[in-house]
Amino acid sequence: MDCKNDLKTQRVKRYFLEAAKQIILEEGVEGVSARKISKIAGYSYATTYNYFKDINELLGETKTLMVADVANYMQEAMRFPIISIENIKMLIRAYVQYYLANPHIFRFFYLYRLSDEEAQKERYDFSDSWTWTFRFLVEEGRMKETEVENCAKSLIYSIHGLLTLFFSGNGITEEMMFADMDKIIDYILRR
Repeated sequence: MDCKNDLKTQRVKRYFLEAAKQIILEEGVEGVSARKISKIAGYSYATTYNYFKDINELLGETKTLMVADVANYMQEAMRFPIISIENIKMLIRAYVQYYLANPHIFRFFYLYRLSDEEAQKERYDFSDSWTWTFRFLVEEGRMKETEVENCAKSLIYSIHGLLTLFFSGNGITEEMMFADMDKIIDYILRR
């Protein structure tokens, strides 16, 4: 059996990934170091490099793990049918509230730059989620199927911009952010 796929290897890697995740949640990605990760994981510093070629690879895999956490959270939040723009607002509000409760995750995902090699590995495909979310608009003839991706990207990039403004402390309050978010959603989806 190949060592890379062996159960023990996967288990030990998971310890390192969970340790990195813990640090990011508590301190932000700025608090991450190989020494700190290995200490929390219960292994020597040198052992880290038996499982990851460098800290960027470890952070890239941690990000993948954390994206799965967000996806699971959103699946829990979507326990209602998406049959109206108000439902989309509720869904996006849940997404925003996740990051308000976990600002270090937002900063790690959207403000921390992984190495170019790791950044190229991390292409996530959200097209199924977008198709599912905007299905009722397509079925009602209010949006073409070919518009779904651009619409979804316009919304998510706008939401990320609002969150960045909020976290930067540039004068936007949580109430202002949600009010602007509703206006943006209405503008994009009610055209």
